[in-house]
Amino acid sequence: MEMDENTGQNLQKIIAEINDRGFSVIPAVITPEKADEARAILERLLKEEATDATRKAKTQRVGGIAYKHPIFVELMAHPLIVSLWQTYLKDEDIICCTWSANTAYPGYDKYGWHPDYPYWWINQPWPLDQVCGQTIWLLDDFTEENGGTGILPYTHRAGHPPPADMSNQPQPDAEILTGQRGSVMVFHGATWHSARPNRTDKARSALLGMYMRPFFVTQEDMQAQLAKLENPSEIVRQLMGAKRHQPGIIGG
Repeated sequence: MEMDENTGQNLQKIIAEINDRGFSVIPAVITPEKADEARAILERLLKEEATDATRKAKTQRVGGIAYKHPIFVELMAHPLIVSLWQTYLKDEDIICCTWSANTAYPGYDKYGWHPDYPYWWINQPWPLDQVCGQTIWLLDDFTEENGGTGILPYTHRAGHPPPADMSNQPQPDAEILTGQRGSVMVFHGATWHSARPNRTDKARSALLGMYMRPFFVTQEDMQAQLAKLENPSEIVRQLMGAKRHQPGIIGG
């Protein structure tokens, strides 16, 4: 994907921050109005898919968003985000491993420090090479009060997950990532991070997209979701796995 000089310089700055501290916050990737549009569409899906379990948990995940509305396909394939991960992962053929929405309702009060897939299944010590990158689209303003993402700097270099005894506890060394809706948080997939309690009277929503090199198994069956899209672009086909090698039977 071609980049002008300013875009290339911005990407290098973001990548330097990810390499150093494990994460970066990119302001105003889309306008607040565009974020509001996506949030309104997500609200409809949340109402349609809510269950007693999600109401009790005070959190709700919406999967399969790529085939539920075109705006989510647009954001999944946003040129800046695709360019960022192609550059960071040093691979033009990146794929999107998982693409969903997550909402924390008022009263949500849990932590849960963790890295992201595929590190759950990689033997320790983890490789320090660039394997994957997580992307969080802010559909609401993230604040300290509504549960802006907690993150522990430099933990992408640890080579292992957080110890079990810290999993559900606030951490004094953590930073709280805040920003205006329309911003995007990006981080190395091995970085320890956590949702945080929502102590406001309004829900807080985000879109979550993991991008990785194409030889890893995706967390979700993205090709099954791709089959539900009409006339997807070439980059959408790539991100959802259409161009990956498909195993066959030698001589068969």
